Amino acid sequence: MFAFDGRTMLAIYCRGMNIKKICLMLVSILAFSVISIIGCGSNDSQTIDDDLASAQIEEDPVQIISPSGVFDVDDVVTAGWKKSKELSPETLPGATSVWYGFYNQRDVEVRIYETHADALGLGMGPADVATGRGKPAPFAVGGISATRMSYTTYAVVGNLILLCEIKIEDCQNLLDAIK
Repeated sequence: MFAFDGRTMLAIYCRGMNIKKICLMLVSILAFSVISIIGCGSNDSQTIDDDLASAQIEEDPVQIISPSGVFDVDDVVTAGWKKSKELSPETLPGATSVWYGFYNQRDVEVRIYETHADALGLGMGPADVATGRGKPAPFAVGGISATRMSYTTYAVVGNLILLCEIKIEDCQNLLDAIK
């Protein structure tokens, strides 16, 4: 029979521990490699998403209504929009005020400019960014809206830019009613 003394048991135990450590290290390296390969793979899905977004923008042009109109927040309220709160216009060049509210259970942001030309020239760029039509500069300071970044469409009504939550059809009656 075999007799094991303390040293032999310790040697067997240490070999077993070394094998366990080696196995654990190999499994860790394998897991890290798989995660790295998946994480650093090609970004084809992003390219496809960008192409789809560009196609949608081309199919859904921005509505420009009442180019000679000059409106204020009360005109939008009269048209049926429910005013909730005023936001800071400091991150929107040329905007005199920005309001957040609701129309037909959808979020609608109203950006007010002095003139129709200001709304077109100064307001459409930030509206494109807020709706995903334009891409923000990397590491941009500040934001477009302190409340929402999930608007998908907008329209220019005179000196106003109205950002609509889901689709322009949800805001169409409001756009038509502003006088």
